[in-house]
Amino acid sequence: MRRSEEMSERKRVLLVDDEEVFLEQLKEALENSRLDLEIETASDGLEALQKIEARRHDIVITDLKMPRMDGHALLREIHSRFPTTYVVVVTAFGSVSAAVEAMKYGAYDFLEKPFNMETLEISITKILRQHEILRENIELKGQIQQHAEGLDQLVGSHPKMQRVYEQILTAAETDLTVLILGETGTGKELVARSIHSRSERRSRPFVVINCAAIPENLLESEFFGHEKGAFSGAVSQRIGKFEKAHTGTIFLDEIGDIPLDLQAKILRVLEDHKITRLGSNREIELDFRVICATNRPIQDMIKKELFREDLYYRINVLPIIIPPLRERREDIPLLAGHFMAKYSKKLNSPVKGISPRAMEQLERYRWPGNVREMENVIQHAMVSTRSECITDFPELRKVLEKETESATVQAQVEDGSILVEAPEGNDYHSIKKALLEQFERTYFAHLLAKHGGVIAEAARESGLNYKTFYLKAEKYHLTKKRGWHP
Repeated sequence: MRRSEEMSERKRVLLVDDEEVFLEQLKEALENSRLDLEIETASDGLEALQKIEARRHDIVITDLKMPRMDGHALLREIHSRFPTTYVVVVTAFGSVSAAVEAMKYGAYDFLEKPFNMETLEISITKILRQHEILRENIELKGQIQQHAEGLDQLVGSHPKMQRVYEQILTAAETDLTVLILGETGTGKELVARSIHSRSERRSRPFVVINCAAIPENLLESEFFGHEKGAFSGAVSQRIGKFEKAHTGTIFLDEIGDIPLDLQAKILRVLEDHKITRLGSNREIELDFRVICATNRPIQDMIKKELFREDLYYRINVLPIIIPPLRERREDIPLLAGHFMAKYSKKLNSPVKGISPRAMEQLERYRWPGNVREMENVIQHAMVSTRSECITDFPELRKVLEKETESATVQAQVEDGSILVEAPEGNDYHSIKKALLEQFERTYFAHLLAKHGGVIAEAARESGLNYKTFYLKAEKYHLTKKRGWHP
């Protein structure tokens, strides 16, 4: 009953502006819109803050220039005291730079007066969807286990990640073998630890063996152990990983790297739950749960006879596929915030936020190393940044500039639609700048024309966020000042 009540609860929106007529018109328009919202108003930041303190609000839509407490001060208070409240900044023409500055302190979006009502509804709808995703994500994580080892490192509200959380729940309730598939750096070991931490074996050992990191001639001893004198250099008895995992879970990371001849022995152990140490004839019966992971294309390896098909079917009882970061770009801001919080104290870093320009770099980059690569990039930036805001990721910027240059030249070659008159001089940088500007002007003009001048729709197709697209269009004088009528 409680869950259904929360899902049906109307979201509360606070409108803040010192222009009384505009405030009432906007309130009336939102109340008559397709959105089911509870609307309140305030004439300045101080009154707004008092209302937020008295009663929680989900969204605040505020002007910047107001008496007593302006929008900037209100934004800072909300950001520090009510972090779950989303803020949309409304700005008059000419103060766009101030609005962009506000993004550094937590504003979700900004609109320029006069604005189109459809644009505001799109922005609010995105916030409401984000609210729902985060709520579902939190509920699901709570079901798995609030403080499960490794689970607090799994960050993401994308539907594909929610599917992973659901699969973790399913796997944890059984003792079946799990195969985790995903590219390098996606977090396969974190998923394995989460399954173990939720399972009935949570108080027993969790043993990890990286099959790709151990020399081939030592793998069998690492798996099964050996007796003293079993081979040259075996000066004492050694307990293998399977034996150490008795009553617990063994995680075979990168199982696709196990040599073919050893795969047969692994298959037998998984079927019989019995091992024999090297140099011994005595079988040892064990109780363990198996979780495997690989970033290699197992199906292709089977066709090339590099991986046993019977072993694949034995480990692929409950498959979990972790999506690469490029397929869930909506999670990038969440991950960035998570890593900044993680390393803030460890690095004694002053960094508290990321500028829109730097966030755009994070969102555009393809992340071949996935979440692990992103963690390293954020960590490096926090070490090298001396201010409260990361404004640039130089290593990402260089890659993105090369990609943009390559795409621009390719477009010019393929359709011949982009012709550039080079400025005076033939130096590389001047021609490159002119070529890039001409491409951007043509590209943004085309999308705006296609979507009837609606920036939100054009931005969505481009893959850029609203703020970035707006500033680019404004740079090339492509925005049309469209009146807003409630």
